[in-house]
Amino acid sequence: MKKILSLVIVIAVVLVAVITCPDKQAHKDAVMEEMNGAINSAISDKVGKLDSGLGSSLSKITSKVTSKVLGAAFETAITVDNYFVFSVGKIDIDDKPKTVSIGAFGHVFTTFDANDL
Repeated sequence: MKKILSLVIVIAVVLVAVITCPDKQAHKDAVMEEMNGAINSAISDKVGKLDSGLGSSLSKITSKVTSKVLGAAFETAITVDNYFVFSVGKIDIDDKPKTVSIGAFGHVFTTFDANDL
């Protein structure tokens, strides 16, 4: 009885993993969110030193432009390998694939930080 119950639990977990495996758009969104946060922080640090009114406006404009440009670039740059129970997002850097995200159970986790950018 315990073997059957264990088998049913394993099958249920695998089925849930397959159903909730993140797609390419989820990986792109997670990577973009991480990059936008790092870029916004860097822009705020540099531009924030200007006059508060001008610095704030310039920071917002620069962040929006950067986000749009990166979004367009990542649309074609990111590839996602789907292994049914999890997925891996990669970007080619110097003709070598670099893993930038891992997705499982409906969540995408990025594998880089602001220093990698």
